[in-house]
Amino acid sequence: MYKQYLRQAWQLMKQNRFFSAVYIIGTGLAISMVMVMAIAYHIRTANMAPEVHRDRMLYVSFLEYAKDKSTSSFFFSARSAKECLLSLQTAEEVAVTTDPTIMSILAGESYARLSGTGDPYKVVMMGTNDGFWRIFDFTFIDGRPFGEPEFQSALPRAVISSSLARKIFSRTDVSGQAFLLDDVEYIVSGVVEDVSYITPAVVADLWVPYSCLPTVMETGNSEREASLGFLVGCILPARGVSEEEVAHELDEQIRLYNSTLRDGKIRLMNGLEAHGRHVVSQFAGGSIGSGASGANGMNPVNVLYFVFFLLILLFLLVPAINLSGLNASHMQDRIAELGVRKAFGARRTGLFMQILIENMVLMLPGGLVGLLFSYLLILLFRNLLLVPGVFVMMMGGANIDLTPGMMLNLPVFGYAFLVCLVLNFLSSSIPVWRAVRVNIIDAINS
Repeated sequence: MYKQYLRQAWQLMKQNRFFSAVYIIGTGLAISMVMVMAIAYHIRTANMAPEVHRDRMLYVSFLEYAKDKSTSSFFFSARSAKECLLSLQTAEEVAVTTDPTIMSILAGESYARLSGTGDPYKVVMMGTNDGFWRIFDFTFIDGRPFGEPEFQSALPRAVISSSLARKIFSRTDVSGQAFLLDDVEYIVSGVVEDVSYITPAVVADLWVPYSCLPTVMETGNSEREASLGFLVGCILPARGVSEEEVAHELDEQIRLYNSTLRDGKIRLMNGLEAHGRHVVSQFAGGSIGSGASGANGMNPVNVLYFVFFLLILLFLLVPAINLSGLNASHMQDRIAELGVRKAFGARRTGLFMQILIENMVLMLPGGLVGLLFSYLLILLFRNLLLVPGVFVMMMGGANIDLTPGMMLNLPVFGYAFLVCLVLNFLSSSIPVWRAVRVNIIDAINS
């Protein structure tokens, strides 16, 4: 039966080529808008090296220090990160890092060069702890990451990207070699393949122990200066541990930390963020999270999800109305055929399903066109669609590498097929149902 439906749909496409072409193009344009959003969200949330644990990762960043009626907010200091984050028992690993954009704004740009040469290269530097290398899956082409002994001893070690190694040393097998970073001598611990800016939690040109960065480790005499600093945390919960359990222990660690303070208290501003929520907050400016609420009590991230839902609905509803007009006109030419088939015993539900399947055959080529067009839009506007706003502002010239594996995968094809189904139902159901309900005599006479 379904083979017959497909054959008939193919014959109708050949007989009505203009209608078929308009329908396919209209479908493709409608689907491409939705698929751009779906592909961009998938690329930013799916597990992709080095961020291979996105589905489990929890992020924590902003702290608030309150004393009397005054408050200050920033990131974790070395002390508060050590006592509140690195001591978590519910975590399999905790990566504590500096934010490269914030460091470049407040501490100045970083430059790397060989000793004795006059050609410094501007670099994106990230300070990390040793747990960073156990969470994120980098591809080392030479050497190894720095470990806990180097981190605890604050030894000037660095893991550098392959492109930076070629700029400085003209080769990549340079582990054990020395270079100057901001006029301080560092030893290359290892060389990794370049990291794309679609993994903003780890992207940099070189990674060093934050314990050897004076800007990070030096604190003032006040409690506020000792509690707030430049560090953010990426928490990988232990297997079987829920986000709520990690959040509960983190609250307890903060309570214990506050018991050591005489005057003020610290608290998390945004709470823990799972990866999807973290991505949304990044694109909204990086200052909202699960703990922030607007004046009306609504969570800003939930508001953004609602806006995204309305956009998708708009992208589907407007073309569905236009395609529905095309379908209504097309169905007028087939009422006589439907009347004859009903006269020979065809049921309304059977006719309804047949025409929906025929329209779906038309919809699938449109879906393929829309998917290909959405890939083109992603490639052309990847800086705008795939990189958080702060990265676009600070590193607008950054190269964003997209591999076929990031874009050509089953989830994306599944999204496209689902959009085709929804659009087909929205645009076809009312015209088709009205056509199959026409009286047999009236249908034949028409």
